[in-house]
Parts: sequence; C-alpha cells; structure tokens
Amino acid sequence: MDDLIVHGGIVAGKQQDIAIQQGRIRAIAPGLHTIAHEQLDVTGKLVLPGFVESHIHPDKAFVADRAPGLQAGGPTPQVLLAELKKAFTVDDVYQRARRALRYAMRHGCTAMRAHVEIDAYVGLRGVEALQRLQAECAGVLDLQLVAFAQEGIVHDDVTQGMLREALQMGLPVLGGCPYMDENQHRHIDWFFDTAEAFNVPLDFHADSSDDPPLLTCTYIAEQTIARGMQGRVVLGHLCTLDMLEAEHRTRVIDLLQRAGMHTISLPATELHVKGRSQAPRTWRGITRISELRAAGVNVSISTNNIVNPFTPYGHPDLLRQALVAAMAAHLGNLEQLAWLLDLVTVNPARALGLTDYGLSPGCRADLVVLDASSPEQAITEQVEKLWVLKAGQVVAHNTRTSEVLALQ
Repeated sequence: MDDLIVHGGIVAGKQQDIAIQQGRIRAIAPGLHTIAHEQLDVTGKLVLPGFVESHIHPDKAFVADRAPGLQAGGPTPQVLLAELKKAFTVDDVYQRARRALRYAMRHGCTAMRAHVEIDAYVGLRGVEALQRLQAECAGVLDLQLVAFAQEGIVHDDVTQGMLREALQMGLPVLGGCPYMDENQHRHIDWFFDTAEAFNVPLDFHADSSDDPPLLTCTYIAEQTIARGMQGRVVLGHLCTLDMLEAEHRTRVIDLLQRAGMHTISLPATELHVKGRSQAPRTWRGITRISELRAAGVNVSISTNNIVNPFTPYGHPDLLRQALVAAMAAHLGNLEQLAWLLDLVTVNPARALGLTDYGLSPGCRADLVVLDASSPEQAITEQVEKLWVLKAGQVVAHNTRTSEVLALQ
C-alpha cells in the first residue's frame, strides 16, 4: 500500500499521478489506482521537484533596519554588514535565520545551501546558530552549510584557523570570496589547498566587479581542472562576465564548461548593488545566463540576501527570483520561460550534489505544487505554491482567494 497518491498533476507537460511510498516516489503514470493511506487531488496543477536555494545568507537576514541604505559615495554593503556583525549574538542570528527559513519553506523550498560568515567580527557564532537551526529543520528542509569567508582571509590572524575549525565541526563546504583580498590568486590557492586537505567542495563568490582585468573565474577553472575537482566547484555572481567582449566571453564560458563549473546568478542583489558609480552607463551586473546554459554550463539563480543592505527587498521566494531574472536577463520569450524554472530546481540540485532529487521513481518525494498549468503561467502570474511536500509529507499548504466584482 502506498502512503500517498498525488492525483492529476501536470508532470513533464502531461497529467499524471504520483505514488509515494516511504518518503520516495514509487511511480509516476496516468491513472494510478492503487490503494493509499492518503489522497491529494491536484488536478491540472503544475508539480515540480522542490525549489532549491543554492546561494543564500540567512545569518545576516532582516537587518536592514539596523543600517542606512546604500547612497552615492557612501559605505558599501560589505562595510555596513561588517559593522553590524560585531553585535550579532548566537540567538540573534538563530531567530533571524529561522524566520528566513520559514519563509523559504512556505514558498516551496525543500533544500538550501546557506553561507555562514566566519571572520574576526562574528567568529563562529553564526556556525553555532545555523547548526542549531539545521538540527531543528531536519526532515523538513535539507540545510547545507558553507564555511564562508566574506571578509577575506589575510586581514587578520584568526579567520583561516576558524574556517578550518568550522570544517572540523562538520560544515561540508568551504566558501571563498577572492575580491575581498588584494591578492586574489593567493586567496584562491589557499581555498583549493584547504579543500583538498579536508576533501570538501568549494563555493566562491567571484567576479562581482565591472573591471575585466580583475576576472578570476578563469584561474579558478584552471585550478579546478589541475586539481581534478571538476563538478565540485560553484561560482556565484559572475557579474564581470557581462563586461567582456563577445569573443573573450565565449572563451571564458568554454573553459567554465570544461571545468565542470556550477554557476549561480543572483539577480535581485545585482540590480540593487550594481551601477551606483558616476559612469555614463548604468551597469546592472546580471551574468550571461542564457549563454552559460547554451554552452552546457550548469547555471542556477538564487535569492542571496534577505532584507539587508545588499538587498533590502530580498525575499526567499524562487518563483519571484525567476521573474526578476526573466526581466533583467532578457529571458522573457515563451521558450525561455519554459526552462527558467530548471534554474531553481534541477540545476541547483546538481550544484548541491543532491543525488536523490527529481521527479522519477526512486527519488525522494520533495515536491511543490503550483497553482498553474505551465512554467510560463507560474512565472508571469506569480501563482501560489499550493502544497509543499518533503519526503512525501505536507510541510506547507497555501491558499489565495479573490473576488472580482466586475465583469461577471
């Protein structure tokens, strides 16, 4: 006997049923009539594997009211957050991050990679808070934590040691930020050496500027190939890619493909932070999503920041991020909208190494049911996430009602 039958959903463009047994998908086919303990009728509604937040910062969420907004000639968001982090406590981080994760789950997220900042300002307090939250969320959200060096690694004599300590505490990913150190190659080398020593994958914030000579993704790709780490390195941002001449950009993207890079665009943050200089043109920093995809590079989009100086209006709703990406990266044609939701589902799942993810028999039954019949409708109408399932159990149920009094 099955535990749950999800009836009549649109799966891969066809109306099908999903049989779930012991937290996994047993079968997907039209007209499944097996006996089950529970039935869920989602007839005509789009069923996707659960959304995956692949690059997000819950430890510094909901602090926009503690700092001024960005202003011409004013401090950068990095500077503003560095000052705020000095006052972060474990409980403060825990409470704000918990709020962010609840929103994410309500909006269909079933897996997440979160960057936890480790530096002389905040120490390991963020690690303690997020590991506490990780244990609390077990079974309802897969939370993968990154030991992340937002402030660089050479400005003090404690950060490198704390990053190693965080890996010893069980954090499974190491995250660097080369542009925060003057010698970016030295920064990158340290992270590759440390990742090799601990046998963990890498996740870099890379190439956030509009200055092509500062490009580092090529060096990261070369190191990835040289050290045999293909498929185990993620690059977030990649804004500089948008500034390269077409021929140069093609060569760089080809190298990223050969290195098996996973790439993540963060459109909401780029649109808020970039283009604030006095340059004659306003550059908004969105990487070349469609070119990366066409070249066979695994590309995703994610929320990044939530209500802080980097993104004051940030919200962990990947359906919203898909709309922002569609508008900002020229992805609004119907054939593009048709594949855009891959960038918040199957693609980030690959980046995080989720091997039992998807809509196939044997995969874990992590699902989101949208009040739409197609990806295009889901994105353009920003529909409700009706049901969110984790391992076959309902973890969120949302409704939206309206009454149109005219034109009846």
